[in-house]
Amino acid sequence: MVSELQRKQMPVTYLRIALRDFLLDENDHRAMLAGTGLTLSRLRQSDAHISLATMRDLLQNLSIRLRAPGWHLGLASHLSFTSHGPLGVAAATAPDLRTAIDVLLRYTEIRAPYVWLTGEPGTDTFIIRAVEAVDLGPVRQLLVETMFLAIQSIVAGILGRNLAGAQLELAYSAPPYDAALRRAFDGDLKFDGEGHYLRLPASWLDESCALFDDQLHRAATSRCRELLRRVTGESDIEVAVRAELLAARGKMPKLDVVARSQHISPRTLIRRLKRAGTSYQKILVDVHRALAVDLLLHSELQVAEIAYRLGFGDPANFNRAFRGWTGEAPGRFRSRDRRRLAASGPRK
Repeated sequence: MVSELQRKQMPVTYLRIALRDFLLDENDHRAMLAGTGLTLSRLRQSDAHISLATMRDLLQNLSIRLRAPGWHLGLASHLSFTSHGPLGVAAATAPDLRTAIDVLLRYTEIRAPYVWLTGEPGTDTFIIRAVEAVDLGPVRQLLVETMFLAIQSIVAGILGRNLAGAQLELAYSAPPYDAALRRAFDGDLKFDGEGHYLRLPASWLDESCALFDDQLHRAATSRCRELLRRVTGESDIEVAVRAELLAARGKMPKLDVVARSQHISPRTLIRRLKRAGTSYQKILVDVHRALAVDLLLHSELQVAEIAYRLGFGDPANFNRAFRGWTGEAPGRFRSRDRRRLAASGPRK
């Protein structure tokens, strides 16, 4: 059975940049790629993708080789909007920040398939929430932080200023490179949160993009839509339904409620999901699994509390479902992850 880490594909662009910036010559590059099945010639191809499992192993090897905790912060600082391909172009050329963020929420998976993003609007604050779609193990913090710093760079480029006034909340303890991370992020930084959240003042959303280009924005967005289908096998409607379920935070709406939010009938929603090769029930299971993993890894809630929060009337049913998703009981899954974190070294 193919795991999610093996199934999900990620472009090698960011790896190319990391190898260019942090390893000096091709001998270093070849040493890093040894045993991965990835060659330098393949790495240089513009459309090359590798599995998340391979990307995870390569990033872990690179971290060990560099022996510099927080090295990825330098990588994030080198990324421009063009580093993110059509996703970055579509966001940067949008008419306003609201539209740009909508592009990021819909299509970030084509560049960072390890997270699902959802937007949560409020009166004064707009929240971008990231839910880890897979268990990334030892490179979790590296990838989550790089993604948020990349979003910061895109938003700052659109606004023409830094993100002072924003807040980033991360669901883990401060790492040894805490001070460097605080310098890298323009706004307030909070650790040991209940999840991964980037909070932006709602007043920023209607600010216009200096690089607005309607024709280029439409072309890049169309390319994002095409890549979403080709790389992830997903469609816009599947992403929209999943975002609706993620925003519900466990109190899952019925199919007819989701259909109404998409301004279509339940029958049309069922038909469009079927045409996309999925179903409401399958998306619901995927979201339940991701939220369960998220809560087990990032909260102190008891397993029974997590079960009730996700809508399971009986914790035993949740235990059976989680075993089916991951092959192990939720308590064992949580204990294994915490042992791994303890073995990885002290934190601040």
